[in-house]
Amino acid sequence: MKQELITHQELFKNAAILDCDHTPETVHFRERQLAELAFRVRPGLNGFRPVTTLCRGLPGTGKTACIHHLFTEIEKTTKRLVPVYVNCRTDQTKYQVFSTIYTKLLGHAPPRTGIPARRLMDAIAKVMVDREIILLVCLDDLCHLIHAGTQTAILSSLTRMYLDYPGCRIGLILTMSDQDTDLADLIEGSVYSGLLPEEIFFPPYSGDEIRTILSDRVKGAIRPDALSPEMLDLIVSETQKGADIRIGLALLQRSLLSADRAGRRSVEREDIVSSSGDARLLRLRETIRILSAKERRILPIIATLPERPVPTSGQVYAIVRDREEISYTTFYERLKTLAHLGLLELSIRQRKGRTSEIRLRYEADEVMGICAGMEEERG
Repeated sequence: MKQELITHQELFKNAAILDCDHTPETVHFRERQLAELAFRVRPGLNGFRPVTTLCRGLPGTGKTACIHHLFTEIEKTTKRLVPVYVNCRTDQTKYQVFSTIYTKLLGHAPPRTGIPARRLMDAIAKVMVDREIILLVCLDDLCHLIHAGTQTAILSSLTRMYLDYPGCRIGLILTMSDQDTDLADLIEGSVYSGLLPEEIFFPPYSGDEIRTILSDRVKGAIRPDALSPEMLDLIVSETQKGADIRIGLALLQRSLLSADRAGRRSVEREDIVSSSGDARLLRLRETIRILSAKERRILPIIATLPERPVPTSGQVYAIVRDREEISYTTFYERLKTLAHLGLLELSIRQRKGRTSEIRLRYEADEVMGICAGMEEERG
């Protein structure tokens, strides 16, 4: 085993640069979005609450990278405005969100259980007032709070904290991967009126943009000549199909490991072909895993329907209703959750009543296989 650890990964110089959570020094092709974010945050540098901002775009379009880059620059520039990043994939309750803020401000985590969220808020407010600081909180991947049903309680607590703790000012940056849903439809009206977010759109990267981004990572991550321009083009093509830069990063890592394991000094086509399915399926499996059992059961139903004509929400609802008592409103909320998470696309059409066409974003057999495997794990 020691020999394996020593001899493998000879193609890498710094593999961490290919990690999805690595923040590059330069965020390519997002200058306009970064400028807009900085403009909305600027009031916090002058003692006022930053403007609430909603960053919207498909997964893997640079939203999180821009926010991390902005937060790094803020921390270099001032101590008055304190940025706090909250990953809603893992922090989905009010207690978890305020625990993350507490840890950032006090330098240590609170007890995991045994104290109410109100105690955390008391401690956070005291630090803010004593140090005369303003918070800038990013709730990244808001769809996970929506999925957990906690979005209204968390947003209400953050936006109204100044009422219970005079002098506390908190700005918010929210991110959503869904491009069509109106945030106003997902939270209570009184809470939304306290947000009134200004939106910044993150479009998908073009093929040339993907090539530039991946090339920049490759320069620092791997040994020269380990990846030819032709092989990079193939990875770019696979990445563009998924419209997610994270697929490209995962494909780079897995292709290099495949070549390294085979003892080659450069990536070949077979490494990419064998790794491309793994990268896509890994992301699909992770996304399906966070669904509730009832949400997950909808996917195989959609996957078994013919692609032509395009399945509709009414057609799928009829099948689901035969299996459980459920209103159309509740059913459609589950569909929207699947769309939020990038598992399918919903396109509203007007034909004998308002309905939505449903298209899976993955192959039907891939979805069926993963759902079946998870049912076996739980069964």
